Amino acid sequence: MFVSFTDWEFNGNVDEAVEAAKGFWPAMKKHGATNMRMTVTGDKTLRTMTLWSSEEKLKANIDEVRAAAASAAGMTTTGGSMGALAVELD
Repeated sequence: MFVSFTDWEFNGNVDEAVEAAKGFWPAMKKHGATNMRMTVTGDKTLRTMTLWSSEEKLKANIDEVRAAAASAAGMTTTGGSMGALAVELD
């Protein structure tokens, strides 16, 4: 499993951001995403954490997925990182 983190600036309406995420989630799944979580990190900032089925699928699609998400949600990408999942605890 591989993970991407994306930092976003948005209009501050969390409900709109959540609905937008639900709208573009099917496209992300098509590109290999298996799970996504969104955290409110400030008045107008969010961070998403997305699990991907493989590093190859993520790297092949991350720019397209981030652009589609930004367009659908009216958000701006402000940063991001990615790496291999080291451990998952429940």
